Amino acid sequence: MNKESIYQEYKNKLPNYERAERNIKGAINEFLNDNDIPFLTVSSRIKDFDSFYNKITRKDYENPFADNEDFCGIRIILYYLDDIEKVQKIIEDNFSIQETENKSDKLELNEFGYRSNHLIIKIDSSWCVTPNYKGLEDIKIEIQIRTSLMHTWAAIEHQLGYKANQELDKKLKRKLYLISAKLEDADIQFQEVKHQADNYQKLTIQESKKAGEFVGTELNIDTLQALLKFYFPKYKEDRGMEERLLDKIIEENFTITNISSYAKQLVPYVEMIDAQVSSKEKTTRANLMNYGLEIFVPDYKVNAGDDRLKIIYSVKDTLKN
Repeated sequence: MNKESIYQEYKNKLPNYERAERNIKGAINEFLNDNDIPFLTVSSRIKDFDSFYNKITRKDYENPFADNEDFCGIRIILYYLDDIEKVQKIIEDNFSIQETENKSDKLELNEFGYRSNHLIIKIDSSWCVTPNYKGLEDIKIEIQIRTSLMHTWAAIEHQLGYKANQELDKKLKRKLYLISAKLEDADIQFQEVKHQADNYQKLTIQESKKAGEFVGTELNIDTLQALLKFYFPKYKEDRGMEERLLDKIIEENFTITNISSYAKQLVPYVEMIDAQVSSKEKTTRANLMNYGLEIFVPDYKVNAGDDRLKIIYSVKDTLKN
């Protein structure tokens, strides 16, 4: 197969690979959001022809399009180590897995370096009966899952131009390993901080249930999240909205005791609010708390649209009656 014929086949197959890239990337975003897994980015790329041709020539593939497994690649960058396993389980549950590899397993106990989980997938045959995925059953896609710190090390090493088969100066190699070790330790430390924050929230909620009221005293993101989970347990969290809510609370000089009081007053009206919220607006815990502040705090300044004001006034009318 000469270069020109390979190029023609590349052009013919490209639209299907682009469709697979677009649809799988969108599906992964939905899976992460539906499972409340925080992530930095989900990025994707398709090899341009020169990169593709260079690889299949170097590897001497007999069947280039079947043998090359990273024609299309998707990279998921997460914040926490624990979420790597969760995301890999989601991928395994929803796609046909051709191959998996944890790059950390290649490192000796006294070695540090490139870390990432790689999976080669195909689209499940049950998906390929739908218009979005029809004709994509034979396409292989490489998915990489890593934390942001893993990605930082890999990206900088790549930018420096080092390759696995190159023999580096021992001092330079030692320095690279040392940086990798520090980042691996930082990944572990960040995960431990997250565990401690989660445990603090769980303990605060448990103690609040025993007391019959919220017992948190310090105003910070962990206490606010625990408060929202305590009063509005059926609703989803939205970290970004909760952080903005905390900023607004601090700006208004509210205490956690103030917020707890307003949340407690709001509880009887939560279902009433939820029933009126349009499908365009998510009824999250933070959103409900915002409604509480808008309803119960005199002169609370908001930039609410007509639909939101209608809900606020309907609750206020109910309060009057």
